[in-house]
Amino acid sequence: MSIISMTDVSLTRQGKTLLKNLNWQVESGQTWAILGLNGAGKSTLLKLIMAEFFQSQGDLKILGHHFGHGDITSLRNQIGVVSSFITERLPKHMKAEKIVLTGKYKASILYKAYGESDLQEAKDMLTSLGAGELIGRDYHSLSQGEKQIVLVARSLMEAPAIIILDEATVGLDLFAREKLLRQIDKITELDHAPLVLYVTHHAEEITEKMTHILLLREGEIVAQGKKEDIITPEVLADFYQNPVQIIPIDEHRFYINPLLS
Repeated sequence: MSIISMTDVSLTRQGKTLLKNLNWQVESGQTWAILGLNGAGKSTLLKLIMAEFFQSQGDLKILGHHFGHGDITSLRNQIGVVSSFITERLPKHMKAEKIVLTGKYKASILYKAYGESDLQEAKDMLTSLGAGELIGRDYHSLSQGEKQIVLVARSLMEAPAIIILDEATVGLDLFAREKLLRQIDKITELDHAPLVLYVTHHAEEITEKMTHILLLREGEIVAQGKKEDIITPEVLADFYQNPVQIIPIDEHRFYINPLLS
């Protein structure tokens, strides 16, 4: 089933073209990494997917919602987002599991009555992501990496069809980053796992579970497809507009080393 369908989609705002002629099909069961340097248009693409922006031309469907044909406001309730700006909105004194529970109501506080079964659901979500040790801890006492996995668990509470992880490892040290990436991979093992869109400008964060890659540069798609077809010296040299060396980390992950003249 097609989850995201873009045909000749462009976005222009205030006379400037931000996204140009995007053609992209995302199917159920795939996990995508969206890779681009700073200013590539990654955040703009996410806002388009989340229906914060509307295309200026082309045909766009997300989860069966056809942009420009009827009401699509309910679409946002089917998308979970993990981004650094969310952290600042959450009560720091609240226990980790209660922060997770706020995701069930798409709110930054618990404004509805909840029962022990609701709280247990939040605890189970943390445990399913390998973060059960955070249960009972105050949110403000958590490390940045621990806060990020709480946000991931929170975003999954309403069983979204899509989860967007936007630069999820920013500010994390090496060990916290690796732990978070392993926990993110567990999302694909959940019952009724959502489509995962992982947005980054660090190729070494593309994990085993990320099956497809989209390369975005200056608002245009340079290449897209299965990971093994994209991670080649030829494709990446064209993308970065410089020769590169692919250095394996293990059989699934890699570094990209620029070969500057």
